[in-house]
Amino acid sequence: MATTTKIDIPQSAEHISPYWVQQVLQKDLPGVTITDVHVKGSISQGKGIMSDIIAFDAVGTRNGASQRYSLVAKLTDFERPLKVLKQSIKDWQIKLDAHEIKFYSEAVPELLSVANTERKSEPWNEDDETHPVANPLWFIPKCYFAATDPSSMVSVRVMDNLKSQGFSIKANGQPLSREEMMLAAGALAQLHGLSHHLELRLGVRLSEKYDCIMTVSDLSAMMTVSADHYQAAVKEFAATFPDQADLVARLEKLDLQPHFSEKDPRLVLNHADCYVNNIMFKYAEDVPTDVRLVDWQTPRYQPPTYELAMLFVCNASWDVFHNHRDAILAHYHHKLQNILGTNESSALQSYTLEQLKADFKADCLRGVITRFIRLMILPADPDLLRILQEIHEWGVI
Repeated sequence: MATTTKIDIPQSAEHISPYWVQQVLQKDLPGVTITDVHVKGSISQGKGIMSDIIAFDAVGTRNGASQRYSLVAKLTDFERPLKVLKQSIKDWQIKLDAHEIKFYSEAVPELLSVANTERKSEPWNEDDETHPVANPLWFIPKCYFAATDPSSMVSVRVMDNLKSQGFSIKANGQPLSREEMMLAAGALAQLHGLSHHLELRLGVRLSEKYDCIMTVSDLSAMMTVSADHYQAAVKEFAATFPDQADLVARLEKLDLQPHFSEKDPRLVLNHADCYVNNIMFKYAEDVPTDVRLVDWQTPRYQPPTYELAMLFVCNASWDVFHNHRDAILAHYHHKLQNILGTNESSALQSYTLEQLKADFKADCLRGVITRFIRLMILPADPDLLRILQEIHEWGVI
């Protein structure tokens, strides 16, 4: 992945030229020549407000053969938040974009190195980039270039156009089906397992290695800032369900601060924003077959069950949460243990399914808090009420 500051950062779609695209692609695609670029315009999906995602096709040659690349440039947009929020969040945008730049530039290459080491030797067609051996970080969008212009603070990430490959987010914030949850949980298992391998290889905590990863102190500060927003969301929930006074009273008293030790040996890299607008699926005749996790602006170092709690509380219907939770958690655990293997002894490798289920129930509190902070995007509905009532029965709320 190219990160050299010699490559200019485009300020708008007009600056995406053939020469610029050729510079961006040359590290991953040596010998490529780009002769033309067709900019299609903004394809920003969901309700994301901080970036303008510009789709474009690049045409050229490589090794004597004609090539066409379908790509996107994710550019910082300082104007878009003002259309949704009452005040500018420019400083916060810059910080989050810096996290994503460093994630793609620093963490992803090392995760890829671990994945290449851990994967099993298996024959495949070298032209098939979708094969899991050819693309061991299949759940992360391919990023060719990630950098920030120090004068304007506009960031750019050039990635494969997932939409052109048949990926899409769920329309209108619909909950994920059992099959979609299985795919998303499998992707998280891959992320958590590879990050654990990387930490064992480095011999140092990932939060100490990468300053783009938010730690427990960062999360505490974020929760302090988010406290008013959370309480406003609880009031909105109370207005939607006026007969739930006891539940609302309990929600109002929840301790928003994270409670885990950074010395906990189970801690792994989390996507930490894994809700419906940041999960893209590919389908074959309405059956989900593949998944990508997008928007890596808030990676965190925390227990895997924090991530799973968010996945369920923010994305699952009542039916999936109640009737298919155990099967999805078992699928996650199976995938995680397959990735971890038996070559090394660690806390995660001895992590039983029953321990995972118990920790998940306890950590569902984090999923509840996250869901309420996102209530503007994920409105309260009867399914959320039933999920909260079940979590209350566990003694968590």
